[in-house]
Amino acid sequence: DTSARRRRRRERRARAPTMGGTKNKSDAANADAASGDAGAGANSAKKQKVASPSGPIAQTPCARRVEAAMGAKTFKAIAWNIAGMRSFVEKHMEKLAGMIASEDPDCVCLEEHKLQASHVDAMTETLRKTFPQYKTVHFAVSTVKKGYSGVMVMCKASMVGKKGVQTSLDAMFGAKPKTEPTDTKTYDGPKLLVISEGLDGGYVDEGRVLTLEYESFYVVMAYVPNSGQDLKRLDYRIDEWERDMRAHLAHLESKGKPVLYIGDLNVAHLDADIWNVGAPHIKKSAGTTPRERETFGVMLEKNAFVDAFRKFHADATGWFSFWSQRAGNRPVNKGLRLDYTLASQSLFGESELRVVDAFILDKVMGSDHAPVGMTLALPN
Repeated sequence: DTSARRRRRRERRARAPTMGGTKNKSDAANADAASGDAGAGANSAKKQKVASPSGPIAQTPCARRVEAAMGAKTFKAIAWNIAGMRSFVEKHMEKLAGMIASEDPDCVCLEEHKLQASHVDAMTETLRKTFPQYKTVHFAVSTVKKGYSGVMVMCKASMVGKKGVQTSLDAMFGAKPKTEPTDTKTYDGPKLLVISEGLDGGYVDEGRVLTLEYESFYVVMAYVPNSGQDLKRLDYRIDEWERDMRAHLAHLESKGKPVLYIGDLNVAHLDADIWNVGAPHIKKSAGTTPRERETFGVMLEKNAFVDAFRKFHADATGWFSFWSQRAGNRPVNKGLRLDYTLASQSLFGESELRVVDAFILDKVMGSDHAPVGMTLALPN
């Protein structure tokens, strides 16, 4: 009868295989498992998420290369993003003083100082009184937005200058020339010829770049534009800024001197420079997008520059220069390496003028960034 026929049809359907030959969900899972890593199932692979490390990020040892410079005169440059100078000076000046006392750098660059032109005179005098060994102090400020960007340098060398270039610090600020400090001659490092702002005459409105010309090399100190929330400045950063910075570096090298390129370059180049590189948001976040990371590599290759820290510590892990304060990431070392010490490839040979050390001072507090630095051995 009708009910018997329906029952037999249901029994046949229950015994029949589904489309594709897999009998049930359990069998499908077993088939994926049996195929090993290479065939774990396309759908499973798409759904699988890469877990970020849960505990503190371990750090491999990276010893300073003090012995590499023994017997030679040296030049040391340090750059530090301090995220607002007035607040930093009020709350953390002793951190800067401690770092300077410990490292004794010839040149210190402080980035993202956020000062306006009207603040420069007073801050310059504060710094000169606190650190009298630095004879030259120079600020680049943002003129397009208040409380934004800005880089400055303090140098032990007094500017010698070139014909037609203003060199006196007092002349810069309209003051009468003062008697040169009595300890000027105690500095026997390389002569500082001139400091210029921007990139070959442009890019001065945000106060992001200072180029220091010394006797036998250049130092470019930079605070590279962040691609911003929702990556609104990504195209500007890649298509304009990076293009013109590469041209600036190439132009300097064409003059016959090697170049040091130091600062907050706002990119995490390698996977080892990102604590949670597998997280889904990384490719869509400023500083870690594929375009920014690839463009950094292009600059290293086309301009023949070397990441000095990676040169000396190729396999280092857990070495970062920025940690989110909002997320409380510094105590557990969940950071990014956004600050770099780059140098012309010619400075890594056997010549007397060569890079001998590059470092991240990640134990120095006072900002959400750590200072980074590089040491040159100089010809005797």
